[in-house]
Amino acid sequence: MIFKKNKYLVLVIALIILASCSTTSKHLQVDSIESIRHSSKDFQEMLAYQNFSLNDLKAIQGMIDRDNFNKEQLQNAKVLKNNYQKLLSKNKYTIELKFNQQYSKEIIRLIYKSNLPVKILWDEKNQNSLPGNLFSDKINGFCSSIYNDAISSINDAIIRRSDPILIIFSKKYEPFIKEIKSGNLNYITKQYDSNNSQEFAAEVLGVNFSEKRFNKISSLNPNQNLNFVPRPRHDLTQVIVLLNPQEYKSMIPALRYHGGNNFEYFNFISSIEDIINPLQLLDYEDSWAPISQYLKTKIQKDRSISLEKFFELGALHEWLLLQLFKQAGVQSAEINGVTGSIIFKSNSCSKRIIPLQKISTELISS
Repeated sequence: MIFKKNKYLVLVIALIILASCSTTSKHLQVDSIESIRHSSKDFQEMLAYQNFSLNDLKAIQGMIDRDNFNKEQLQNAKVLKNNYQKLLSKNKYTIELKFNQQYSKEIIRLIYKSNLPVKILWDEKNQNSLPGNLFSDKINGFCSSIYNDAISSINDAIIRRSDPILIIFSKKYEPFIKEIKSGNLNYITKQYDSNNSQEFAAEVLGVNFSEKRFNKISSLNPNQNLNFVPRPRHDLTQVIVLLNPQEYKSMIPALRYHGGNNFEYFNFISSIEDIINPLQLLDYEDSWAPISQYLKTKIQKDRSISLEKFFELGALHEWLLLQLFKQAGVQSAEINGVTGSIIFKSNSCSKRIIPLQKISTELISS
């Protein structure tokens, strides 16, 4: 019991220190617009709402004054400035968490990074807690889960086509098959339950059938020397891949090896969950994956970033932002988020839009 009390005391002391740092840093001053221009973030970074200072507010005003925006951009800049003003003018924020919240350490770090005066209240009965799985479960304040939003992105890409669709799935992601919608609902589903991705790819793409047919024809006249190139099936053009993160690294190359350029591959968002280095994305070259604009920019600037933890922290940051927005009285915002573009409105749930990006060397290098 004494140990438990000491543990909470350490947390409270840490939070007091963090709040003190936030309050102090909030009063940073700049000497000139020129210093703002060289030290501040660009407009897209501002829209990420990662951290806040008076420098940022003055930088936004400087952008507006320079009049380099079109009408829509100017309106967005004014909304951004208004939101920053509201966030910076509030004297105290309160975030309620349960004592056993598994993401407590990460949230404390994000609060410190935000540079805002945030106090954490530890409440065992808190109903606003985070789910156990940030990807498959709906996070409080959002309209749907990250996984469901990723499926929506794939649907947006395939809904315009009426060709049959091959869906390759692992057992874990089978429930999401019913969420996939195409023009004619003509699906061919294949569960991946093999340890050999090359054999599986050859089977589902019809290459094995082509070889068996050739061998049968050859047996009719064994003395005839026939040239043969195995051909994949031609009754479909799109393949959706819903696999566990580690399974993509061998499956996508196997599909491309046997299918060539005959198919268009759509990866689930699980394909980026296990990426330690962005260069590993090239294993999925020429396939599509749900990757936000923020994440695309981040991996172009930093090839050493581990997407696995970064993606989780992004989801936590977006949850934290919604709490701060509500308390600051922010009415609307478009967030350049890690998981996607977040459309926030104070009177409704927040919508997440995740664009599909084609994996290529251009995606990784700026």
